[in-house]
Amino acid sequence: MPAKSERIRRIEERFLNDELSDYALYKSTERHETDPELKAMVARFRDAELRHAKVWASLLGIRRLDTSRLPLAMRVKVGLYVVVRRILGIPFVTKLLERHERDGLEDYRALVRGERLAPAAMEKMRYIIREEEVHESAMLLQTGKHAAVLDYTRSIVFGVNDGLVEILAVIAGVAMVATSGFVVALTGVIVGVSGTLSMAAGAYLSSKSERVVAKSLAKGNGGVTSPAREAYYTGIFYFVGALVATYPFMLGASGYAGILESVVSVGIVLSIASALIAIISDTGVKARILEMLAISLGTAFVTAAIGLLVRVVFGVTIS
Repeated sequence: MPAKSERIRRIEERFLNDELSDYALYKSTERHETDPELKAMVARFRDAELRHAKVWASLLGIRRLDTSRLPLAMRVKVGLYVVVRRILGIPFVTKLLERHERDGLEDYRALVRGERLAPAAMEKMRYIIREEEVHESAMLLQTGKHAAVLDYTRSIVFGVNDGLVEILAVIAGVAMVATSGFVVALTGVIVGVSGTLSMAAGAYLSSKSERVVAKSLAKGNGGVTSPAREAYYTGIFYFVGALVATYPFMLGASGYAGILESVVSVGIVLSIASALIAIISDTGVKARILEMLAISLGTAFVTAAIGLLVRVVFGVTIS
């Protein structure tokens, strides 16, 4: 029993820290938010998270709760929310907060299912779960209001993602047979422009088809996104991804050194893009990042191996 009591105490401390972190997150979001509706909502969430933290503090026998004690990782996370709000706007933040609420609610449900808590503690947990369910529903409504903008954000990150993966593969193959970094850079730009036009056309036609199908099924106006805007965002940011993969060779790099610089640059940006895609698509962030890195590095390795084979076996080089 003592071992179990210690385990329960560690669980209580973890949930207390989680609630204090959530309190700090909503407090920071409310302080920096300019949209009146979202500002009022996160203020309510902030107060609720503080109540939840006090519940855990009482279970732990803590009389005076210090709301300022946050680990470095959570302080960084709170700061990132502010940065994301400024860069990607309200729609992405609402999606991020919705995901955050859903994960927190699942943690509480798992706790109630898996632990033999005292009756008084169990009743408090059910109260917290009811409030968390209200929070999740409110965030779902907020996310629904910004569905069209999230579609454009999805087009942006998918465009960057495809540009990174595809052009890195091209760069890696060409760099193995080219003696000049300029040739690799020129190839990357040409393929990037071609890919930009292709991706934009594909996004336009896909969005157009979705609108036609939606209009046919619903007998309404179809989708709320513009095919032209989706094509623009997908194409432009595909080219941005292509430039990330190509820029080391633009700056004079060549051979293995250039490939390594491209791989590192693509890996960093691809991880960020993959995390954004995972959040928007409600999938696992770590799994998505690892999958995309494996695909990107795998294709780069294969094309580099083919380029090396052509150079060694056939003696082909490009000056």
